[in-house]
Parts: sequence; C-alpha cells; structure tokens
Amino acid sequence: MTEFTTSLTEINHQALIDLVRYWQQLDPAPTVPRRQQFNPVDIPQCLRHIVLLDVGVGRPRYFVRLAGSSVNPVYQKSITGEYLENVLNNEDRQKIIAQYDYSVAHQRPTYMASTTCSPLGRRLNYERVVLPLTTNGDKTDKLLVGINFSDIKQHLIDRPTFKL
Repeated sequence: MTEFTTSLTEINHQALIDLVRYWQQLDPAPTVPRRQQFNPVDIPQCLRHIVLLDVGVGRPRYFVRLAGSSVNPVYQKSITGEYLENVLNNEDRQKIIAQYDYSVAHQRPTYMASTTCSPLGRRLNYERVVLPLTTNGDKTDKLLVGINFSDIKQHLIDRPTFKL
C-alpha cells in the first residue's frame, strides 16, 4: 500500500493501535480532540513512535514540535524543531504531505503503510497514522502522528549515535 486511507483497521503495530484507541477515547470538541486532552503519561508504550506537529496557517506547513526516539534514527538526527518538508526526501515528500493535508482539511485520521528512503539510501518499511488535534476547538492546528519503521534495529535506537 502506498496511498493513505481513512480506514484504521489495517494498522499492525501494537503501539499505533494503542495510540489510535487513546485518541478515539478523547472527547472531540466539536470535531476532533483538543491538544490539551492529550497526556503522554497515559500512553508510555507509544512515546517512542510519536511525532507531534504544529500546523501552520494558510498553506499548511508542518513544524515538528517533538519526535520520538524510534523516529529520529531514520533521519540520522533529531528532527525536533524542523519543518517536515525539510526532512523528507524528494521522492516521498508529495505523498506524505498529501496525507497530512487531508487530515487537516477534513479533520479525519489517516493511515498509510509504505516505504521510504533513509538519508543513507536504504529503503525502510513503515506504517503511519495521522491524528488531528485542535487547541481552539475549531480547526486542526496540531497533528499527533504515530509511526513505526519496521526495519530499524530496535536495540540501536537509544544509542547516542543513531544507526540503522
């Protein structure tokens, strides 16, 4: 699968399933949950896989507010404080941004399973869920993203030097 879907039934990784269940139990106000309801303490098993993004106004730009420890090794650096389009490779940028744009515009969660190319040129399999959040109760201005790269060597993730 390379295109995103609004169906969340195909998610395989348990941390992503747990993240979706947690997001679904938050009170939508009026259409999506408020960012203030999200408490990372409630889902410690998911934290490594989370990326929290701010959604810019106008043509959305996505600012990485926080990226979990199983996400950063893919980029060989911390992506916190970066704009998403600056960390994605050219080949994948359009399809990934399209998924984020859809979740923002339609205020609906989306799911994608695909592959991406690491900065070292290695193809990595991943699955990603994009969950909209709001701070003002109206428009989606935050995104809670869960992502699992299935090809990363888990025992190397928390080392000071990221390795794939």
